[in-house]
Amino acid sequence: MKALNTSTLFSAIDIQDYDVHPSGSKAICCVNIGKNWELATMNLRTGRLRKVLAGEQSLMSPVYSPAGDRIAYHTDLEGNENHDIVLIDEVGHGRRKITDGVEDNYNPDFSPDSSSVAFLSNRNKDIDNLFEVRIKNRKIRNLTKEPLPVREFAWSPDGRLIAYATGVGDDDYVSVVDARKGTSRKMLVGKGVEFSLAGGLMGGPSPWSKDGSKLLYLTNENDATDIGVLDLRTKKRRVLVRSKNEKYQPQWSPDGSRLAYLEVEDPNVAVRIREGGRTYPVSPSHGTSRAVKWLPDGSGVVFINGASDRPEELFVARSKKPTRVSRFQSKPLDRKALAYPKLIDFESFDGVRIPALLYLPRNRSRHAGVVMPHGGPEAQDTNIWDQLTHMLVDKGFVVIKPNYRGSTGYGRRFLYRHDKDLGGGDFLDTVHAGKYLIDSGLIDRDRLGYWGASYSGFTCMLSLTKFPDMWAAGVSIVGFFDWQTEHEAERRYLKAYDESKMGNFRENPEFVRERSPIHFLQNLRAPLLMTASSRDVRCPPTESRAVVKRLKELGKDFEYHEYRDEGHWPRKRKNLRDLYTRSTEFLDNHIAK
Repeated sequence: MKALNTSTLFSAIDIQDYDVHPSGSKAICCVNIGKNWELATMNLRTGRLRKVLAGEQSLMSPVYSPAGDRIAYHTDLEGNENHDIVLIDEVGHGRRKITDGVEDNYNPDFSPDSSSVAFLSNRNKDIDNLFEVRIKNRKIRNLTKEPLPVREFAWSPDGRLIAYATGVGDDDYVSVVDARKGTSRKMLVGKGVEFSLAGGLMGGPSPWSKDGSKLLYLTNENDATDIGVLDLRTKKRRVLVRSKNEKYQPQWSPDGSRLAYLEVEDPNVAVRIREGGRTYPVSPSHGTSRAVKWLPDGSGVVFINGASDRPEELFVARSKKPTRVSRFQSKPLDRKALAYPKLIDFESFDGVRIPALLYLPRNRSRHAGVVMPHGGPEAQDTNIWDQLTHMLVDKGFVVIKPNYRGSTGYGRRFLYRHDKDLGGGDFLDTVHAGKYLIDSGLIDRDRLGYWGASYSGFTCMLSLTKFPDMWAAGVSIVGFFDWQTEHEAERRYLKAYDESKMGNFRENPEFVRERSPIHFLQNLRAPLLMTASSRDVRCPPTESRAVVKRLKELGKDFEYHEYRDEGHWPRKRKNLRDLYTRSTEFLDNHIAK
């Protein structure tokens, strides 16, 4: 059996985000051609890429001005998430930083008259709020002073108002702010329900109607996230699209006659168009679609789609049949060598059914497996392109990706099942994913590994220390291991989330300690690989360094690597490839063949 060519897995150009030029003829894209995130334009007819700007640092979140003659983007130093907003002309010249290097400034968007750029920043008491910078004199103005983080925003068509979403969990709400006066009004708020504008899967489509009188929004008051519309004059609202599936990124076509949105069809995510009384998909039949946007003339939509058997590409759908525009994968892939996910569910410790994606190797004689949960924790594993999964499956591992309680994609009740219980039921769900592999006969009891990153780097360490006899090896990437020190060191948007999910840290010291794996490292038996990133502000490297110190004192079997030039997650292609290769080789070497 021929081994998978690892170089081919990393040969495709990656795309993170894009914006469509007002002419509709091209898009400005954030792409990684093989080194780091840079800016390039793509012809939306031919797919031809033309480099606009590149550098040592990541250049991200590009947007065109309304006239299309300028581009705004944000950039930071090696992933430290202290971004600044920069302007260039549409061919990459005239670089001009318009923020002042104070804290984090990100997600720029031009005002409709192009005189200013709105952005999010934590410059005021480390709480992300909405700011505006005048392009002419670079004067920065604070537009909102919310006590909880502002997450997303959108200008009204006339530039008079900005709609924005604030908060974490069921403490969130949607407001509008007068961009001239800086006065805000809450428009959508309710206890035990979440409101947002675009939701997840990246991209920031405008939720405004053409005349600025109505606002699209998302709500999970009926469990699944549905699409509603709010009349700003009467404050009356009604649901436009209701189904059993989660939905994201609703947006009217330029003439207001159609509605585009994303809908989860587990394990896939589809682009759907609602026109009159009918709804139809316009994306490929499988894979995960994201970042959907209407073409300026309303003739169709643009979106990104990828799947387990193909890297992400940019598509345009001017009819019900999508057309792939980009050619990011230059080398042909051996589709027979790639694993496709099977959607399953299993019973967890308390009888709750947990959905999961199961990847089976061509040759199952190894009888070994890896539990690989997503981070977040509020995220969902879907049918996406992921090199690490293929590298593990190629080594003969069965891979299971559990969407543990608290994951998005399965409605409000499932999402709230981990409230006041992080590191409890959700971590046990991941343990029972491993138990499922054993009990189903897919793997042998002594050939089970765990791979986790960020939040699942945390649950990995919990699993290895609280169920030490269950695991043959573990890999914990950019995790945190002591709730108390993590909470003290992290940024306030993360503090707000942690407090909403864990309660008051000072009032519950024993609960916080019981959920912190650093206090149970003496139980560790399986060989462990840990990595951290020196510039990480989400899970600071101090978390990993404290564990390393303690493991050395205990004489435990572990390996540690720190990426000195990265933030939370590798942006440089060489580091991502090194991380995945290092992880695969570690599990391959420590779990019996």
